[in-house]
Amino acid sequence: MDMMSTLSDDLLLKILSSLPTKDVVSTMLLSKRWKFLWTMVPTLDFQNDFESSKDDYAKFRQHVYLFMVLHKSPVLETLKLRLGWHSTTDDITTWIKIAVARRVRKLKIHCYSDDDDIFLPSCLYTYNNLEVLKLGNSIVLDVPEDVRLPSLKTLHLLCVEFRNEESARRLLSGCPLLEEFVLDKSENVSPPCFYLEVPSLQRLSILDTYREGNDSDVKVVIKTPSLRYLNVVDKCDSGLLFLSENMPDMVVANVSVVYKNPEMLMRSFTSVKRLSLCLTTSVIQHRVEFNLLVHLELCSSVEKWCELLNWMLESSPKLKVLKLNKCKPHRFVYAKHIEYPWGKPSSVPECLLFHLNTFEWNFYNGCREEKKMVAYILRHAKRLKSAKISLWDLDCEDEPHIFTEWRSFHRASKLCQLLSEREPRSNWYES
Repeated sequence: MDMMSTLSDDLLLKILSSLPTKDVVSTMLLSKRWKFLWTMVPTLDFQNDFESSKDDYAKFRQHVYLFMVLHKSPVLETLKLRLGWHSTTDDITTWIKIAVARRVRKLKIHCYSDDDDIFLPSCLYTYNNLEVLKLGNSIVLDVPEDVRLPSLKTLHLLCVEFRNEESARRLLSGCPLLEEFVLDKSENVSPPCFYLEVPSLQRLSILDTYREGNDSDVKVVIKTPSLRYLNVVDKCDSGLLFLSENMPDMVVANVSVVYKNPEMLMRSFTSVKRLSLCLTTSVIQHRVEFNLLVHLELCSSVEKWCELLNWMLESSPKLKVLKLNKCKPHRFVYAKHIEYPWGKPSSVPECLLFHLNTFEWNFYNGCREEKKMVAYILRHAKRLKSAKISLWDLDCEDEPHIFTEWRSFHRASKLCQLLSEREPRSNWYES
């Protein structure tokens, strides 16, 4: 405690900001210096237990109100509200209005309601100082025509609902400086058609795993010429994800989609340097050049992924890193063999001859077609420095044989180091 007392107020406030707000208040009992220090904390984090009763929530509501009224920091940096089933629009409206009056910069609200939907106050949609807005769950966005968030750079919408399609258009058009947007549509609460036309956007993540009653009219249109990072998980089977081909600044793309026209989709990624693909697709007929691609990860559990691998190797002349994996939805799909013969490329891809230096295959099974693919890569990758296989973490009688056979494959690169291990079971759950 003596050491803490020697710290400056600014540093102490930073430390207190990392604690739940209910614990921050108790520090007033430590000493005279700490008696009013808690009122200057720039970050407020209020959490209500989901299992709390209505009486408990009433006490929580009074605590939040009193704390925010007594709060004296000249600028409220961050307000976090994580609320259980008894939250109401009136409560959240009151707290947001106080936060706006205290010039809040970052607002994060996740709440559930067992009675009514939660609506946000109109003042929030025209608030000039807000830089980060993260919303989740029972919130409904009824966006007014005069929406204007001139400072907003980060927007996360996790399973929130728009009042209508026009609300979505208005919200995005009212954020002229938006740089990061995260949209989770997996609960089927967003409008079926989502048009994302944000010239300033640099980072975009979209999650849509809702499958029941798929609608052929569902679509997401993305026109973001400044985009640098893209993460898309779309399992709705509609295949109506439209990306603008004019995204020359995109560097990283992680894409897991069920898509009916993969060629049009792939043409949007010609500028990327790192690409992760889980693409359920028919054979791609025409070549698309990925002249800047140096890092490629492919999911090895989707239909015709071997053909996609060949296509990508032939289209990526500067590829340095190749990783074959199982993305999270396919971790428990155990296939002992590829269901169709693998055909090697018509000619040895340029990337194998001159650039590939790292090769990894996770969840390797050692079936005949897989062995053919591994042998081909090792035989032609002249610059390879390391090659690694990871087996399933299962009791496998063939495991010693698989590892021995792996080390016996001919290698074009004498400097290539061969590595092998079991795939840790904990990795099955990682994304």
